[in-house]
Amino acid sequence: AFLCDGSASHGLGELAATMRRWDDAERHFEDAILFNQRAGTPPWLARVQFVYAEMLHTRDESGDAEKAQTLVNKALATFEELGMAKYVERALALKMELQGIDYKSFNTSIEAVAATVQAEQPDLRTHAAPDGTVTLLFTDIVESTPLNERLGDRRWMELLKEHNAIVREHVSAHQGYEVKTEGDGFMLAFSSARRAVDCAIAIQRSFAARNKTAEEKIEVRAGLHTGEVISDDGDFYGKHVNLAARIASQAEGGQILASSLLKELTDSAGDIEFDGGTEIELKGLTGTQRVFAISW
Repeated sequence: AFLCDGSASHGLGELAATMRRWDDAERHFEDAILFNQRAGTPPWLARVQFVYAEMLHTRDESGDAEKAQTLVNKALATFEELGMAKYVERALALKMELQGIDYKSFNTSIEAVAATVQAEQPDLRTHAAPDGTVTLLFTDIVESTPLNERLGDRRWMELLKEHNAIVREHVSAHQGYEVKTEGDGFMLAFSSARRAVDCAIAIQRSFAARNKTAEEKIEVRAGLHTGEVISDDGDFYGKHVNLAARIASQAEGGQILASSLLKELTDSAGDIEFDGGTEIELKGLTGTQRVFAISW
């Protein structure tokens, strides 16, 4: 038996970083990246990129944060593609930390996605309706952390890939836009509030059909809200994204919750069934908000 762990420069870089010999660490990590690229070893390359990003974050000199962000993004993409779940979690936590966000404070994947989007503030104006509004749909898997722990990393990543494929299939079919995904959480944008509702319903129906015969059920929750991305440009991420995420986090497995504004925009045709609504307090928002469950 034998064990190969990629370039020897990887270990030398970590040793130099531990001794705070930053220039030596940087030289070794650059050498390890080049070696692993030439050798065609994606797992080892991603691990070097990750520890290199950690070193830069610790050193915190001019330009280090930007380079660390680039490295951790590359590493995270590889970890997710290869199903390296433990590394995914570590890389995601580092990515959030580089953006000044405490990843450990999040209770749901939805909160992590919303925080990332609020930090990055992508331009959603091209996905807005003529009146300047964008409808946001957040989804994630209920109780995903205990599910991951029970199934183990390999089985969990298989389940996650299946979940992501189902969500993306319906987003494409309903002309939505995937703003951000982190783990099992999605933030989606639609120029039409009606298409957003139809997409959420289609997603829930697909998982309900799947769960009838699946060995392991996937329970998904969803939340919707519409905001004015153009007229409220400076406040869109602080207000509307936060509200949509908080609404989604309140939903139970198999449930779709919508804000009162979204209900007003889609209720006139009479073919979407809303319940009577519930007044709830949402974390980080003053007062109460009335949310409505959508029957599917």
